[in-house]
Amino acid sequence: MSLMSKRFLCLHGHFYQPPREDPFIGQVPPEPGASPYANFNEKITAECYRPNAEAGNFEYISFDLGPTLAAWMEQYAPDVYARIIDADRQSVQRTGYGNALAQAYNHTILPLATARDKRTQIAWGIADFQQRFGRAPEGMWLAETAADLESLEALAEAGIRYTVLAPWQAGEEIDATEPYLASLPSGRSMTVFFYNAPLSGGVSFDWDMTNNADLFAASYLPNHLNQWKEQHGEAQLITVATDGELYGHHKPWRDQFLAHLVRKGAPAYGFEVCSLSAYLHRFPPRREVRLHTPSSWSCFHGVARWSDGCGCTEGDARWKLAFRRALNRLGERGDALFEREVALTIADPWAARTDYLALRQGWMEPEAFWARHGKKGHTFWLRQDKTGHSPKDEQALRRTLMLLEAQYYQQWMYTSCGFFFEDLDRIEPRNNIAFARRAISLYWEAARIDLQAAFLADLAEARSWRTGVSGADLYRRLPPVRQNLLPPTAQGSASLADSAA
Repeated sequence: MSLMSKRFLCLHGHFYQPPREDPFIGQVPPEPGASPYANFNEKITAECYRPNAEAGNFEYISFDLGPTLAAWMEQYAPDVYARIIDADRQSVQRTGYGNALAQAYNHTILPLATARDKRTQIAWGIADFQQRFGRAPEGMWLAETAADLESLEALAEAGIRYTVLAPWQAGEEIDATEPYLASLPSGRSMTVFFYNAPLSGGVSFDWDMTNNADLFAASYLPNHLNQWKEQHGEAQLITVATDGELYGHHKPWRDQFLAHLVRKGAPAYGFEVCSLSAYLHRFPPRREVRLHTPSSWSCFHGVARWSDGCGCTEGDARWKLAFRRALNRLGERGDALFEREVALTIADPWAARTDYLALRQGWMEPEAFWARHGKKGHTFWLRQDKTGHSPKDEQALRRTLMLLEAQYYQQWMYTSCGFFFEDLDRIEPRNNIAFARRAISLYWEAARIDLQAAFLADLAEARSWRTGVSGADLYRRLPPVRQNLLPPTAQGSASLADSAA
């Protein structure tokens, strides 16, 4: 085998869009900034997802397809969705390994999540992947590559073999042309691929670097090879990881750059284009690495960008701490309410929550769900009995499903985009608040317990440094819903503390 044949290239695209649907009606409202398209999902599909799918790029690159984007695409762009799913099958047939990775379900910054929510996000991401791609995932992409040891433990416990991190997430010097094993406190380990930072950053932000795929393969790629490995004929991998949307949306025509690079440009200059799974099976990690945690790829302050704020964004970032505190307090109240209110009907509330996604999406039959999670003494059947009458526990069933649905939307309120940018008075935080309001509504319908008043008081502490608008103001400006779907604004509404007294 020649020295050149030991060069491998993996291009990973992180394809994701945050959920834009109004959670009360399930539709994406018009987004004027996306004109002439109705919303940004349609715009980015036309500019990126469709041309890359039609060019066959998904068959050659490594990629993750965020569950919220995949769900929208399956409904509104089914031909594009089908091509992307089939691309993974084509990779399996061609190389023996799929090129798709799973993603933590709601793009939550896992180091900032509770241990229980970490496990749910990972389990839901795996379940969604298995349903769509028809196989178990080997790798998982973490939102913003944000990682801590507890998150990696949860990945390993769920059967995930590898993830991708930025080189500065290593706690020591590394050679990014090979995978490493990160030892975990439990005795398990996680394989980590570190992407090439100069190339990944250049592809993302330097327009000149992606003008010519042949020049990129002939000049840029060789400059980042490990010369000792090159001289000794050792295998090495250059991993370029970027947001997938840059190939055509952020950077017009870069879908064509990608198509030429993976088919002709890279192979012509001695690089074998491969997936992370294919490389891992051929060349398992030989060395261990100590990680710097918590850490991420787009914040040099660990995960402060999504928690208490940092210099990664302009302006006064104190709103982030207040906003996250408001969501966390709502989450704590919601968890306590959920655990208490389903105690009579569900044996293990948190195991039931893990399986709820499959029930909700129709991947698990109701009878199987209730046989697994229903408490003895209660019979939950969604079908009518032989006499045509409704089941005697229909009210308890409906109430339990509402509480599970509240937990579902409670996960959505932690979408990372709500904290990523510089100010509170933007659509991303507003969407997170909308998901929180939907959870509050479901808790109210199911248990007549008001979580809204305390949440509004907490939100009032989060304030835009640009406009002076508070989180409570954003909540009140959300589209109106029927009066009985939310707690009354008058004082004296039942609260969780009142009901527990």
